[in-house]
Amino acid sequence: MSDEKAQLIHGQGEEACPEGSFCLYRHVNFNAGGGGDQILAIPLGTYVNDFSAYGFDDSGDGVSSVVNRTGEDNALFSAADQRGHSLPVDRRSSIANLARIAMADSPNGSWNDQAQSALAAPFLGNLVVEQSFLSKWQDWETQKWIYSYRITVRAQETRVVKWALGFGDLPGGTALYKGFTNVFWGRILQDGTDGSVLLASPDGGGHTIDPGADLRIDIQVLYPDQDPAHEHLTSLNAQHLG
Repeated sequence: MSDEKAQLIHGQGEEACPEGSFCLYRHVNFNAGGGGDQILAIPLGTYVNDFSAYGFDDSGDGVSSVVNRTGEDNALFSAADQRGHSLPVDRRSSIANLARIAMADSPNGSWNDQAQSALAAPFLGNLVVEQSFLSKWQDWETQKWIYSYRITVRAQETRVVKWALGFGDLPGGTALYKGFTNVFWGRILQDGTDGSVLLASPDGGGHTIDPGADLRIDIQVLYPDQDPAHEHLTSLNAQHLG
């Protein structure tokens, strides 16, 4: 890890994040709209074990938006010391409102104000999740656009029986397509209409995630328009539930 240390800086907007840093903003929309301007800037190759040392924690005034201005996929964690659930933040990407990223077991149902530690470097835990864009076509019933993806989840070391899978920061008017919801064998905890999707393993068991055996889910999302940005799901993450 780098000898550089995280710094508490001040500013608003994505451009306030220094190049080569993973930046955590106290408020949504990158501190725009008033209420505070604190930013925790974490240099690439650095970890922060506990945000409370910088005044950020899992209270009602924690991390609410993020910017990754590095060339690596970084991660937030729901517990100190890079433990708990992990949320990937793709290289050269940002999330304006963590309330639009669902998290199972969260007091408020989302990642907003829940992150307690971070890693400005690639993170590989037991659960690894990957995505590939398959195709898109227009839904003639609604005139909206259906985007199809394949999600692949694997366990690196230990079997996972109860799990959740989420992504978010979806535009208004988006939802899981009925061609998927009508046949999905698991639980749909959030369907995208509030900006995030959260799927979970079935109540009755089955569909476990085992080392050496990929779990594949072909998912379809109904968007209000066409956009190249729709070809990549934001902050796709897998959670091991107790």
